[in-house]
Amino acid sequence: MSVPPRSLPGAGTASIWDKRHRSLTIGSILAVTIVALQGIAVATMAPLLAEDIGGRSLYGWIFTSFILPQIIGTVLAGQEVDRRPPSHVFIFNLVLLAIGCAISASAPSIYIFFVGRALQGFGSGGTFACVYAIVSAVYDDRLRPSMLATISTAFVVPSLVGPAIAGFVAEHYSWRFVFYGFLPIIAIIAPLTLPGYRKVRHHGPSADETGGSSRLLLSVVLAAATGLFLAGPELRPWPLAAIVTVAGLSGLVPALGRLLPEGTFRARPVLPAAIAARGLLFGGFIVVETYMIFSLKEFGGVSATVAGTALTTGSLTWTAGSLLQARWDRLSGPERRPFRLNLGLCLAVSGTAIIFGCVVIFQDLWYAVAVAGWMIAALGIGLTYPTAASIAFAHAPAGQNGMVSSSALLADLFAFSVGVGLGGAILALGESLAWGTESSAAGAIGLGVLMISLALVSGIRMRSGYVSPST
Repeated sequence: MSVPPRSLPGAGTASIWDKRHRSLTIGSILAVTIVALQGIAVATMAPLLAEDIGGRSLYGWIFTSFILPQIIGTVLAGQEVDRRPPSHVFIFNLVLLAIGCAISASAPSIYIFFVGRALQGFGSGGTFACVYAIVSAVYDDRLRPSMLATISTAFVVPSLVGPAIAGFVAEHYSWRFVFYGFLPIIAIIAPLTLPGYRKVRHHGPSADETGGSSRLLLSVVLAAATGLFLAGPELRPWPLAAIVTVAGLSGLVPALGRLLPEGTFRARPVLPAAIAARGLLFGGFIVVETYMIFSLKEFGGVSATVAGTALTTGSLTWTAGSLLQARWDRLSGPERRPFRLNLGLCLAVSGTAIIFGCVVIFQDLWYAVAVAGWMIAALGIGLTYPTAASIAFAHAPAGQNGMVSSSALLADLFAFSVGVGLGGAILALGESLAWGTESSAAGAIGLGVLMISLALVSGIRMRSGYVSPST
């Protein structure tokens, strides 16, 4: 992928909103917003649609049928955006997302609905990978923190308004109208976005690009193995569950190891460690979020609506952290990124540990403690998540922006899906062994804290080998 000439490092007028970047910035924000909206909407109305089309016994697959194809879409788009015009890759995935929404909206059965969800997952993964590749390739290193903060905001705003809108439409009209409602939004996004993406020229396959078909095959293997790994704990009898789970694990570990940059499992500085830290942080954060809400509703003594407000406060501090890291980067430059990343990771560990400690020590989760812990943790992820991406993009090999972008997203997606799945398995195991709901939830939350702690280890390792891109 090649880009228009970049501004000189010392220029003070460059901005993500200047004439050269404006259309790309607007298009990328709109694309991320629609991906975020459809994901949040489904989480809100899943109980209603499952009851309507006979999916209660397959409830978890409403989400799994989206996540597994997203793995393939993310890898394929990251590969193709380095080889073809980014506008072609982008519109292809946007069209897939629209087709998936149309199929889901009109689905007569849960199985047809899963087909639509699979296309949505593939298109969403590809769209997001394309956006990240554009950010990596087109924006100067000093502009990326601002752009990544803006993308984070594009996720936060839908999380504030999306659940209420989707819930209202689903309850008072039909959940199908929510999916139909995405179609005109996508139709508006396409013409607004494509002009900016068409300005980005590609150079064709580079000498460094190898194993394209191998990466695609590996992504299919990873998706299938992840599906087995997540489905295994739900099977009975237990010997069958163990066999399926081990089979999935034996496939996903080598496939993931070959899809991510070499040394990611060891958190080798700099690029592999940055991707490992970001993925573990995101996965651990979602695990704690999932089982914190569960705890508040099950034994914390608050309603689902009140429990959800804890997430809203976290969204606000996540946004504050993202904006802070962008301003910090402008003032101190890339030299301070490792410090900022590890500071954010320390905050994330501290905030989630407060929640974990409350459940372990008091066998309860007080709402005030959950809100305080979550605000601290979300501030940490706001500082760290875009900073890790800035570090990874600054150390991307020439001509491999798409590969690095898809690797970062793949690490996030994998850590999130497997982490939540393992948390559910811990919860189920605890209940079967009569640990009690509080102890079982503590185990699931503890898994998330452990993942974030490992992210901090990766961040410390990354700092030891970090060299500023400005030197």
